[in-house]
Amino acid sequence: MKSARLAAAFLLFTIIPLVTGCWDRTEVNDLALIMGAGMDTAPNGKVELSVQVYTPNQTSTSSGGEMTSSGNEGDMVIVKSAVGTDLADAAQRLQEEMPRKVFWGHSEVFIVGEELAKRGIMDQVDFLFRHPQPREHAYFFISKGRAKSILSINTRMERDSAETLRELTVLAGGMGVTLKDLGGMLAGRSKAIIVPLIEKKEESGQSNAYPYINGAAVLMKGKMEGQYQGEVKRYVQIIRNELESTTVTFPVQESKGEDGGVMSVRLIKCHTKLIPLIRRNQWSVMIRIEGEASVLQNETHVNVMLPQEMPRLEQQLNKEIESKVKETFRQIQDETGADVFGTADAFWHKYPTRWTKEQARWDEIFPEISVYAHSGVHIISPGFSGKTFK
Repeated sequence: MKSARLAAAFLLFTIIPLVTGCWDRTEVNDLALIMGAGMDTAPNGKVELSVQVYTPNQTSTSSGGEMTSSGNEGDMVIVKSAVGTDLADAAQRLQEEMPRKVFWGHSEVFIVGEELAKRGIMDQVDFLFRHPQPREHAYFFISKGRAKSILSINTRMERDSAETLRELTVLAGGMGVTLKDLGGMLAGRSKAIIVPLIEKKEESGQSNAYPYINGAAVLMKGKMEGQYQGEVKRYVQIIRNELESTTVTFPVQESKGEDGGVMSVRLIKCHTKLIPLIRRNQWSVMIRIEGEASVLQNETHVNVMLPQEMPRLEQQLNKEIESKVKETFRQIQDETGADVFGTADAFWHKYPTRWTKEQARWDEIFPEISVYAHSGVHIISPGFSGKTFK
């Protein structure tokens, strides 16, 4: 019994020196929490890094022990900038100017300014992929104008502009591209990238400014080649099978062939598949779209409650979708030559031997690909009101 006690005491005294506690802890008040970062061009070919920093020291503890803000929520975020030879150099200079340790693990968005995107993003995003802290699920954007101006917006509806952009991407049609997605595109077979294009909008002065997604930017080999808004962005997402739900407005012809106005439907459960074909050295792709739709607005005299009207409406709806899909594909083919649709992957899966032989010529082949579309969307609901008030 005595020997057991001596052994236990020896073990205890041996372990105690090894239990050092939280010797390497870092307090939150010692960190500069980066919520968003922007990259812009600077004179002499340099890069300006701007960061949106959340400052926890602006909170205080109330008598009940709860955390309360000492000011407006927007005042808890500041924007700091530094210029460097590259992004890593700018980040080091930024750290040297800040009294807290910069921490990238909370960053929600990364924004590249328009001019830097035209110059090329490959060298700068290399820093984001190599650094251990940036999250792979942070969202990536290109801004109209300078990225710094987006970060500097003091939004009212959300905590800051970074949070606003993050929320926009998760909405239907928001087009979210994460760092993980970006890495996949950069390493992809086509070397083409498509990312959300954001812009600053002001209503009733600077106090009501807010960022919003205003389209998509297309990059080829890291350099921005084109910008697209409205329907083009929407149908690119449909072709890429990234949009399960959206609104489609199409012209309706009456049964006698007369123009009868327009109708809007909500497209749901949308699924797109690219079907490649090589025949006699002619490369082509069929874009097949399936889905369901419900009527949102009826500006025609058509009674959507009548079952016999549905086949005719579906035919006209599908004709509109097919036309827009082919128009969008050909527009990006002609204007940028960037395969942002995943066509290269579709050909590689179906014709691996032929693709291996021809992949070096893909930049020449893609602009010449013939495109066809087949839409099989069915209208399953007339909406809550089947009656037309015309």
